[in-house]
Amino acid sequence: MNITIVFPPAADPSLPYGALPLLGAVLKRAGYEDVSLRDVNLEAFDDLWRPDALAEALHREDVPGRTSATAAEVIADIDAARAILRDPVDFYDPMKLLFAKRLFHLAGDLLSASHPTVRFGKYSYSPSSYDSYEEIEAAVRTDAGPLARYFETTTVPSLLAAAPKVIGISVPYFSQLIPAFILADRIRAADPDIHLTFGGPVITWGKEVLMADGRFGRWLDSFFVGEADETFLHFVDALHGKRDLGAVANMVRYVDGGVVSQLDDHYQLDLDWSPTPDFTMMPMDRYFAPKRIICLMPTRGCYFNKCAFCNYAFIKMTPYRMRSPQLLAEDVATIRQATGEDVFSFESDVMLPLHLKQISEALISRGTDIKWHGVARFEKGMTDELFATMRQAGCVRLYMGMESANERVLKAMVKGTDRQRMSDILRMCSSAGISVEAGVFSGFPSETAEEADDTYRFVRDHRHVIARADVGTFRLLKGAPIADTPEKYGIVVLGDPKKRWYHLDFRHTAPEKVSVGAAAMERIQRLYPEVALIDVPEDILYNADVAPDAFRRFFAAAGEPATPSAAVPDEATVALSTDCELQRVHVANSGAVHFDDPAAQDARPVFEVSRMTLTIAVDRAASALYPLSRAEEFVLRRLGEGPMTAAGLRAEIQEYAESAPDGDDKVDVSLLDHLVALGVVVVRVAGVVAVAAP
Repeated sequence: MNITIVFPPAADPSLPYGALPLLGAVLKRAGYEDVSLRDVNLEAFDDLWRPDALAEALHREDVPGRTSATAAEVIADIDAARAILRDPVDFYDPMKLLFAKRLFHLAGDLLSASHPTVRFGKYSYSPSSYDSYEEIEAAVRTDAGPLARYFETTTVPSLLAAAPKVIGISVPYFSQLIPAFILADRIRAADPDIHLTFGGPVITWGKEVLMADGRFGRWLDSFFVGEADETFLHFVDALHGKRDLGAVANMVRYVDGGVVSQLDDHYQLDLDWSPTPDFTMMPMDRYFAPKRIICLMPTRGCYFNKCAFCNYAFIKMTPYRMRSPQLLAEDVATIRQATGEDVFSFESDVMLPLHLKQISEALISRGTDIKWHGVARFEKGMTDELFATMRQAGCVRLYMGMESANERVLKAMVKGTDRQRMSDILRMCSSAGISVEAGVFSGFPSETAEEADDTYRFVRDHRHVIARADVGTFRLLKGAPIADTPEKYGIVVLGDPKKRWYHLDFRHTAPEKVSVGAAAMERIQRLYPEVALIDVPEDILYNADVAPDAFRRFFAAAGEPATPSAAVPDEATVALSTDCELQRVHVANSGAVHFDDPAAQDARPVFEVSRMTLTIAVDRAASALYPLSRAEEFVLRRLGEGPMTAAGLRAEIQEYAESAPDGDDKVDVSLLDHLVALGVVVVRVAGVVAVAAP
């Protein structure tokens, strides 16, 4: 009896998702050998991000809004982009990596361009709502997009070739939810006798919607809630007659048009019960990275569990626990030997300082010789000694949720920290050689624009110790304390939360007193332009194999020409290089990246509540791109209107500088000479190009 577990599109194709090798190891340890782990997300990117598939997508139907030059560039260069992402040398050349990432995102836009409601890419597919059977059924019909044909012609036939008794689909990201239902719909049509079951965080979050309507049985026979390491095994045992199917904890079944709930509030997994995940069951050589980051979860749950905006208590169902540090170190050593991979991501919700110390000591004692990324809070128990131990154990990077740097807002959020502690810990991490990605967002109810600016100023002043900023906008989440007591925060929740999957709508009771602070967040985003194209896994690899803060230093250097520039004569004519194109890059809070016009931003998924926008200059001849400051964008867009004299442009730059909207923008008349040296502006004398970058 074959058991197949699937990771569906659309997520990141650069690394294996950790739940699949964990479940595969659980089943193998129990004696089930006929187990298939299918990273269909990776398969779709690998099969469709190719010249032939892109050319077919371009010519199958009219592709609105795509110039032939852009489409031709993507089709011609996508193989080079694929090679760069996997090459152990070219990947670590930041300009080549940026070139490859831009093409990768443009390829997704090209594939889905003839499907007006779909944006296929990393963490992006359907914009439809998903709060009821009716909404999901409509999305399966209207947002089928390019994946429907791929599923029908490639994925489903290959799945059925193994004659599976069960297909489990894991859904950890909202960008996968509608594709998962589309895939289930195609599997059901091809073989209705296969038991289809869903699991993963997104399914747990939507349990109330899924349990409220038996019609979901059209696609599913069951779904799992919470941690399924052990319960999925019990389910497989039941199929083999070893236990009662009705006694499998935290499983919900669709039976004869009805819903049978087997939720058990008292069930709790012992993390030491789980085996070492078997990553050799995954197609490790196909991922789009020179190294495959290994994701493990040393802890589960949140020990603090008080933040007003967070709903961990609602979504996690079980308390904070840690796997034995010795077992974790043995996991790492075993996986390292089996796969050869030496970069790990400890993707816990958060880890206690004491547990960070114990894990680090266990890794040192075992001699694992790895580099790793982790997640932590700004806590009292953090010291220079702790970070020195973590660095000795291989820690190169931490994600730390800062959220705000305004004292009143931090207290309203119940963050349990303050500005001084955050500043001290950032300094300690930097001194130890550990880079920090800080999570920040604006729009927390009652936050003012001035308070959001406090966060901006804190990040700006600590940019030397904050390597990357994860910028977003407040989202009201089902089960969060603020959603349960909205009156305390001056908001009113709209609609019935029980009928919503995860994200809630709300309004302010005194909107005139509130500012969303989006301008402050966009200014923070401009401090870290690499976030527009460089994803977290790539940042982790650069921190592991190059140096902490590698991208920030690269972008600081990239803004300076290789050789000093000579001043352009005032009487010369300057123009935008014919090889240069300005493109707007929209970075969503979900991690999706889109290149398009603002008008195309109206149709966005519910989970993409915010998008930050940057402009880049693409030098096609040099296969280079440069994120632009506001001042640089002003100059290049002005030249996009037509050539002008250098004296005239300098006068406009001076005028811009005197009224610059961003006081941190470096603006002076030498900006023109700088852009000429970079090659994005050319100088003409009597109509002939006289000066250009080498």
